[in-house]
Amino acid sequence: MSLRARLAWVAAGLTLLGATIGLALTYVGLLNLRITTLDDDNRLLASLITEVVVMREDQTVRVPGVVSTYLTGERSGSAAQVYVDGQLIWSGGVTAAPRPLDAERLLLGVGGHTVNDWRVYTLRDEDAGVAVQVGRPLLGLREVLGPYPALGVAVVLLVTALTGALAWWIVGLALRPLRRLTEAAERFTSEDDVPPIPGRDEPARLARAFAELLRHLRAERDRERRFLAYAAHELRTPLSALRAGLEGATSGRLVPGPELLARLHREASRLENLAQNLLALSTAQAGEAELETVDLARVAGEAYDRFLPLALEKGLTLDLDASAAEVNGNARLLDQALSNLVSNALRATSRGGVVIRTGADAGRAFIEVEDTGSGLKAPPPEGKGLGLRVVRAVADAHGGALEFDGSNGTRARLWLSPGATDGP
Repeated sequence: MSLRARLAWVAAGLTLLGATIGLALTYVGLLNLRITTLDDDNRLLASLITEVVVMREDQTVRVPGVVSTYLTGERSGSAAQVYVDGQLIWSGGVTAAPRPLDAERLLLGVGGHTVNDWRVYTLRDEDAGVAVQVGRPLLGLREVLGPYPALGVAVVLLVTALTGALAWWIVGLALRPLRRLTEAAERFTSEDDVPPIPGRDEPARLARAFAELLRHLRAERDRERRFLAYAAHELRTPLSALRAGLEGATSGRLVPGPELLARLHREASRLENLAQNLLALSTAQAGEAELETVDLARVAGEAYDRFLPLALEKGLTLDLDASAAEVNGNARLLDQALSNLVSNALRATSRGGVVIRTGADAGRAFIEVEDTGSGLKAPPPEGKGLGLRVVRAVADAHGGALEFDGSNGTRARLWLSPGATDGP
């Protein structure tokens, strides 16, 4: 059973229960109200007859004509009986009334009670030994209220059916955003976006949240597709060169020697560097980096030790100007970003040298690489060059930015967001 049907059945069931209880209470209330009215009328007549009987010293009873007329009236149909010391001395009204009207309370008891389909009120004067009972049959009342249960059942069933139908329609309107959401989820593999869903209720908010989730998942899927294509493109050249060298050495076309081994070593190093960059790029873009307190001076010192032999081999100087700057970041990603900047600087510099510098400026930590070569006079277009693409991704992952200055040589500075710095 669908959610819409279940909610409609629940609404109909609650309406049936509520209407049944309401009609039952109404029936009981009307019956009690009518009985209370009968008791009031009977008590008034009993009081009047008691006063007449007590005022007379003989055993005869003369009730005013208006009382007798009222007892036998068409709208009354009541009966009255007077007893003195348990003996009936007068009766009036309906002749078919039982005698006594309420035998149990004739000698003991005062008030209204229902006896044999009669509502009887008993009033006693203990000093005079007089008991007066006035009663009215309940048959007329039952005839009046008799159609009420059948009519009430019909009304309850009609209201229940209308409530169920109305609930079905209203729930359908409320669940319309969820139906759109379901349709969008079923065709998630297509390029269609989730249609806009108006409203501020929970289904509409859920639908909008899921639509945002679908767009995010689609963006992630596109990013992964582009990343895989980019990785395949970057890895194709060194893998092909490495395979060609190995196949040549295996087939005998190339003589294994220092030159071949050096070339294979360069290709293997290139592959290792590509793999490290691709891993760093994937981690940074996915936002999966674990952050900790990192001293940028320590990261710069390790990069200095690692690239100093390469700088000396090229006849360049490599200087370190590191000031303490602690940030909340990922040491591995920051090290990879700095390695890419130093590598690009050494590759672009033919004379002079390269400086690695760290510090803080206006509450923002930075790490930069400056060279004296031609370098990059302007930042490359987005997506060009894996190394700088990794640096940009690392900057974004740390809430920072990559800045270039090519006025005198090239200076690439990686800023970290103000919230990431704990240093001066």
